[in-house]
Amino acid sequence: MGKSFENPGSIATRPGVESSPQRSEPVMEFARRKPLPGQDASSLDNAAQCELTRLQFANCTQIELPRNADEPLVTVAGNRSTVVEAYKSLRTRLLKIQASRGIRSVVVTSVGRSEGKTLTAFNLAYCCAQVENLPVLLIDGDLRSRSLTKLLGDSSQVGLAELMSGTASYEDAIVRTDVPNLYVMGAGTNDVLSTELFSGERWNHVLGWSRDHFRLVLVDSVSMGALADFELVAAECEGILVVVRARSAAREELKTAIEQLDSDKLIGVVWNAGHSKNATPY
Repeated sequence: MGKSFENPGSIATRPGVESSPQRSEPVMEFARRKPLPGQDASSLDNAAQCELTRLQFANCTQIELPRNADEPLVTVAGNRSTVVEAYKSLRTRLLKIQASRGIRSVVVTSVGRSEGKTLTAFNLAYCCAQVENLPVLLIDGDLRSRSLTKLLGDSSQVGLAELMSGTASYEDAIVRTDVPNLYVMGAGTNDVLSTELFSGERWNHVLGWSRDHFRLVLVDSVSMGALADFELVAAECEGILVVVRARSAAREELKTAIEQLDSDKLIGVVWNAGHSKNATPY
């Protein structure tokens, strides 16, 4: 059974983008990263691990992140500081949980469609990548709608689907961004059903490899309504973050959905597009 909604202690919230008071950012903590195969963890500090990742993907394609002023993206120059601070607060909570639980892979989902999970995953990944020596891999795990891949403006890019089908390498599937610590694996394209791809051992191998090469892996997944795909994606991830759009999902519907999740993996609920003065854990 999932965590009760009457127990907000484990729930992370993010004030909506409409308004939010200024806040200072607490001190952040970080989880240790596992060494690459054949390396001694005691001999590698965070800077060395970050440099190894940078060198391995130095020859990968580089893309520019979207800076569309029509979207509430933290990459947009001059965006309201309240938007950025809200995501920084979410980043701090996530990294504290990462430190306490030792998790390195988190799936971002929602109860239904259009709740803002893709924007949340993108903005959160960008903010995490701003932290020194914190290589972040953002994966488009929604092979159906491919929302993250479309947001990045390259729907034809080789990605996760080809990697799991065995027709592409990790270096082919991953692109660098114009933010030094942020890497992206798009959804790619494939004729094989997504359920079939995720049901095999390959998804487990992809996440295992990703955790070995990046200090944080964020997966933009399908919504919980797509039960087969979501359960397969979430099964191999260490944490689950649920995005809820204010005035979108009914409380009982959300409660029922949360109760179906593995309570040990549930990190919390992100309250999206709500008014900060009244923002409380859902």
